[in-house]
Amino acid sequence: MKLRNTWIALGLLALLFVGFAATATEPVTIEFWHRFSERHNDTLLELAARFQERYPHITVEWVYQGSYSALQTTINGAVVAGEVPTMTIFYENWIPAVADALVPLEPFFTAEEIADIVPGLLYENLLTVPFNKSIMVLYYIEDYVPVPPTTWQEFYDLCVANTVDEDGDGQIDRYGTGLRPASNPEQFLALLAQNNGTILNEDWTEVTLDNEAGLEALEFYASLAPYAWITSEYLNSNIGYVAMAIDTSAGWYYWNKAAEGAGLTVKTAELPVGEKAASFIQGTNIGLFKDVPAEEFAAGLLFLKFLLEAENTGYWAARSGYLPVTLGGLQSQTWLDHLATHPEAVASSIMMPLGVSQITHPNYGDMRDVLSTMCEEILLGAETLEDALAVAVSEIESLLE
Repeated sequence: MKLRNTWIALGLLALLFVGFAATATEPVTIEFWHRFSERHNDTLLELAARFQERYPHITVEWVYQGSYSALQTTINGAVVAGEVPTMTIFYENWIPAVADALVPLEPFFTAEEIADIVPGLLYENLLTVPFNKSIMVLYYIEDYVPVPPTTWQEFYDLCVANTVDEDGDGQIDRYGTGLRPASNPEQFLALLAQNNGTILNEDWTEVTLDNEAGLEALEFYASLAPYAWITSEYLNSNIGYVAMAIDTSAGWYYWNKAAEGAGLTVKTAELPVGEKAASFIQGTNIGLFKDVPAEEFAAGLLFLKFLLEAENTGYWAARSGYLPVTLGGLQSQTWLDHLATHPEAVASSIMMPLGVSQITHPNYGDMRDVLSTMCEEILLGAETLEDALAVAVSEIESLLE
């Protein structure tokens, strides 16, 4: 009965949304919580202005909430207090804790609209939709790697060839790659996805990290250790120290700035392919809360759909350094024009439809910490691969409940 009543309520909301979109004229304000930096302000304001041109009665109020951790704490507190905004951004693993406070969005989207969302960004019940997303790409210093690798073996061979002691003092002057095991286990997770591996099975009842696919990906990751600058620092902080590295597409500005300062040329490429072409997507989604006035919810839903329109997600991506989150957005004229003048974005654009995202398990944050520790211990030789993997599997199993 509870489920039936929920769907009846959603149906009524859907009817209200249709009516509101067609006839509403009373002023409505949407409160949108975020944590984007000041360099994104002009883009956010422009999106809100474009939206208001279409819907003059709706005002979008962007509300900055500090760091991501501060935003998560504020969201959780707001849900408990019953004082939620219209909408906010979330990381995937934040959602389960507040899922009951969110409106399942699937009834408000057509099959065509859902099919247009990048496949790796779709979640059960469409509790949220994607917004600011980046993907892991290969950065390579053209001065050292004229032609980027296209396979794992080519990547490995180039790592070996580019790990050099140039002055003969017994110290490595340049490594083939860089790895940030504690800070960025997503480097390993991208390889895991390429080898058809997963952390958990589909219903989250079993850890699959130690199956054949997972073990092969981890062995390849570990094989890079002798030829990698293993660090907690940003890999572009010592730009001439690595010939190439797997890193987020959102870091292009910093990679390019560092390379220019060092008199080097950095470029991006698609990740070298394992069993299949794949990469790891990161970033936040948008959700709408139930406990707001119906007119406010309807206005928020209009804005949500507006942000997913091809030209708008393309505009946001081109201005922000993120990526379009729909297949239409990846082919929008705004985005294609951006690619024509920003070749560094081509690789990430190609890989986006093949990307995978983090799982929405409520304990994923703790699981990620376990993976970080495992990767670090293996790369630094603190534990054997087998022992570190066994401990990681045991600790992740304890987080399944």
